[in-house]
Amino acid sequence: MLADLPCVEAASDDGRIPQSTTVPASFTVAAGQEWIARQHRRMTSGQGWSLAIAEVGTDRAVGCIVLLLRPQPGVGGIGFWLIPAARDQGYASRAVELMASWALGPAGLARVEAWVEPGNLASVAVLRRCGFEFEGRLRSLLSFGSRRTDALVFSRIAAS
Repeated sequence: MLADLPCVEAASDDGRIPQSTTVPASFTVAAGQEWIARQHRRMTSGQGWSLAIAEVGTDRAVGCIVLLLRPQPGVGGIGFWLIPAARDQGYASRAVELMASWALGPAGLARVEAWVEPGNLASVAVLRRCGFEFEGRLRSLLSFGSRRTDALVFSRIAAS
């Protein structure tokens, strides 16, 4: 939605979000619109779901949560970010809990996993609050431009 462009612009201005996502590092209206269109195409193409995280009461977008289907049957990968002004207010935890519960319930997935860059303590805390368990470290898994980094793997599985 075009109403979400201010959120994309604020994310573009954040030093870390464009480094580890597809949010444009240099915001223009055209780049913001294309980023939003790409999120919609994820759903229509069957890649997964990409939803805005909205502020309670105003419905103003303050972040994004994504659940992409992995090549393994029944497995999804979750990712999320918030603009700086929305952090430490519970939005990420609420969004992750809702998405993971939906994925492992009505959507029928068996496993939801998250790959987190070491040092991203805020994301680790959100995942732990939402029942994700630490599984290990995959060395040099993530690529951000010319930079490679390890990934901490967290998962939550469907109740048997």
